[in-house]
Amino acid sequence: MPITLKTIELFAGAGGLGLGFLLANHPGVNFRPLCAVDFNVDACTSYNMNMQWLHQNAPHLQTTQASKAYLRKVESLNVNAVKRLFQLQQGDLDILMGGPPCQGYSSSNRQASKETRDELNNMVKSFLDRVQDFSPKMFLLENVQGVTWTASTDEMRIPSEQLSFIDNEEIADVKDYLVHRARELGYHIWYSVLDAADFGVPQHRKRFFLFGIRTDLTTDPNIRLEKFINPYRTSTLTTVAQAIEDLPVINNGEHWKGNNYNPVANGYITMMRSFMNNNVLFDHFTTNHQEYVLERFRNIPEGENWKSIKNIMNTYKNVNKTHSNIYRRLQRNAPSHTISHYRKAMTIHPVQNRGLSFREACRLQSFPDWYRFSGTRESAQQQLANAVPPLLSSKVALAIADYWLSLPHNALMKD
Repeated sequence: MPITLKTIELFAGAGGLGLGFLLANHPGVNFRPLCAVDFNVDACTSYNMNMQWLHQNAPHLQTTQASKAYLRKVESLNVNAVKRLFQLQQGDLDILMGGPPCQGYSSSNRQASKETRDELNNMVKSFLDRVQDFSPKMFLLENVQGVTWTASTDEMRIPSEQLSFIDNEEIADVKDYLVHRARELGYHIWYSVLDAADFGVPQHRKRFFLFGIRTDLTTDPNIRLEKFINPYRTSTLTTVAQAIEDLPVINNGEHWKGNNYNPVANGYITMMRSFMNNNVLFDHFTTNHQEYVLERFRNIPEGENWKSIKNIMNTYKNVNKTHSNIYRRLQRNAPSHTISHYRKAMTIHPVQNRGLSFREACRLQSFPDWYRFSGTRESAQQQLANAVPPLLSSKVALAIADYWLSLPHNALMKD
């Protein structure tokens, strides 16, 4: 019988990180989400709608009721109330996970004020505060790779006499702070930057993961999670074509509402269609771009970006300061670049002269076809852009499950 590991997800957004754990399908471990927490109304609605859908259509994945997202600020979360609600004693929770807002570390957020960036950066501090409050057996923090080079904020400064855990090195960046604080809280840690494309996601998206396990649960302080993660790397990258080749042709500004959709039976699309028992296709719609934008699209070759059309980028004050992902046409035979807010970035279909559709963007983020996003189109697009690719999360979940079962105190549970 598989063992059950109870999880809580903070800064959940629409739930990509936790969804990956729920869908991991490990033979020896079931991940059971108790709840999620976020302060975005639409994201919480998305989470609850989809967890309810899963509960009805794939009941084997959850227990008697669907996990629920609560609209709360993580930094002021009443942890004692959460413990009472789920009958948790201190240290009972198996995994606390979360992806604090990352805009403060993002190279695409260069225009934000220092105060705004510091406020966003300090959300990682709030996550570790909740680790202290719950004292879970394990935790997983996800963020952009910028934590490895973003300077720590004033609130993250640690007196030099307290730096013994990292050999008295300076807390120079956010990653240093996270490592020190996690060890201070009583955890052995592991961290790495992982590219989603290496794990079957049709998108290059590099994410920072920090994993911790309580020191009373293992005598080995050197967690070598690579040993468990590497077997889940793929030797063949999933391409854009493999992810979206079956989606119907639509034009600029159209919303497909046909009844003749027939999914291609390749491995990736079959996975995206799991638990769907008919040929329904949701949310395959495109933004209605103006003609001058479409003219730019037509002049950008596959795999190229705005640099191919500098001579007609006459609405930009200084075109040479344009971000490299703006006006970028996808390449069929390779994974996509990082999918941010694809409409604002003017991401272009590889062969059709239109912007990417929402369902195409969901496919490139590895969100299943049944997954719907609540709110306006703008809100849905932002939720998707902020999300962890569930397929990447699933592979990390499988590695954590393997690692957990490898620990000596779990030997009897594996029989």
